[in-house]
Amino acid sequence: MRNQRGITLVALVVTIVVLLILAGTSIAMLQGDNGIITNAQKSAAANTEGQVRENIKNAYNTIKMEVISKTSTDPDYDLSANQADLALTFAKEVLADTSLTSIPATETDGYTITYDSSTGTIKVVFTDETFKSGKKVAGVTMGTIEATAVFENGGLGKLTFNPSDAYFK
Repeated sequence: MRNQRGITLVALVVTIVVLLILAGTSIAMLQGDNGIITNAQKSAAANTEGQVRENIKNAYNTIKMEVISKTSTDPDYDLSANQADLALTFAKEVLADTSLTSIPATETDGYTITYDSSTGTIKVVFTDETFKSGKKVAGVTMGTIEATAVFENGGLGKLTFNPSDAYFK
């Protein structure tokens, strides 16, 4: 019997224990707080948020430059009479939709843009499957991204975001 070759029970148990340890480590690396899946979710949300904020900032800067250009070259330019047109241009820039004809504008990509002529306020709200109130992504409670700009003092006032800081830095 001593000349028989094969795997002993001890070698088999040791192999199974090693495989279980490797499997446990791999699962933790995938799904833990710093796991690959969690980091991918954070990256996707941060990327979307960055794109939304950048779209809004670009539209704001386009309108601001248009106001500066027109008020500096035309002394008779009446900003208050042109605010609705500027708000529509702002919406077109954010949505990248030149065929847009009126505000409020709701876009299937998650943007809602409104203009209040009584206060001269343009408001952009972005919400989608990731950015909706109460949803948790990688342990962070999400909400909508909101931006507001107000026509004031003969120009376009400061652009403010809510939340003011990015969800993921």
